[in-house]
Amino acid sequence: MNLLNQLNLSFVIAPHPESAIFHAEYTNPDIILIPFDPNQSNPQETHHKLKQAKITQDIPVLWMNNYSELKTQTPQALATTLEALNPFVNRNTSLNTLPTDMTINSLKKQVQLQQELLIKLQAENQQLKRLASLDDLTQLANRREFYNCLQEQWQSCQEDHLSMLLCDVDFFKLYNDTYGHLAGDYCLQQIANAIETAVKRVREPEPYLVARYGGEEFAVILPHLDLENARKVAEEIQLQIRSLKIPHRSSPIRSNITSSLGVACCVPGEKSYLQELISAADQAMYKAKSEGRDQVKVAQGIL
Repeated sequence: MNLLNQLNLSFVIAPHPESAIFHAEYTNPDIILIPFDPNQSNPQETHHKLKQAKITQDIPVLWMNNYSELKTQTPQALATTLEALNPFVNRNTSLNTLPTDMTINSLKKQVQLQQELLIKLQAENQQLKRLASLDDLTQLANRREFYNCLQEQWQSCQEDHLSMLLCDVDFFKLYNDTYGHLAGDYCLQQIANAIETAVKRVREPEPYLVARYGGEEFAVILPHLDLENARKVAEEIQLQIRSLKIPHRSSPIRSNITSSLGVACCVPGEKSYLQELISAADQAMYKAKSEGRDQVKVAQGIL
């Protein structure tokens, strides 16, 4: 009976209507299966009793010669099996002698519908998971996904290098004040694409994650990459952002949008902590900002 359970169809198998009514009170089935024996049962009387009883009057009835074969069937074979077991296809049984509420065709349609709904539900769940992990504006990973990925890579990179970058768009508040928030949103989208392009060019096919860390800040996770090579990735990002040549007439340092980046690296283990890696990258980024911006700063040594 695992088959019907897989299809989320609760059922009662009963040799006579009294048994079906009794069990239906406790299980509230979707279908009543009645094994049909033309020598021992009166199908019209059985059907009449089931429809007279309040508990079973709205439950479909399916007449069957036997049901032992159902135990080994797969969902794809359900309709074929039921059609073979249903007495309507038996030449010795008249279609008019058996009352029915559920035909084989309707059951086939129900199976097909459930399969289609399952496929649709799985696709929708995947879409919801994807949307839950993305930043709406930039379509990069969001901050929550950044932390999830960093924790996973912390476990994956035990006794190996794990680097991360933090990138801040220089004087972005002045940019918003000058050009407006719609222009600011478009600017962030361009920068997000530039960072993704730069990291992908350097790292692919090796794993990495680019995320919007918050506001005008972006983060990059670089598993199995040492400090010097992580610095090269940061410099590539800086060059890619410069190449956009997004005008910024209110910037005190350049006529175009620039960025400040901090780089940190650690070897996850018993003597290092994930939060220290984030803090080191953050401090390096703020050092880049405090010392003139539009530059890359590296945290001292490996944590």
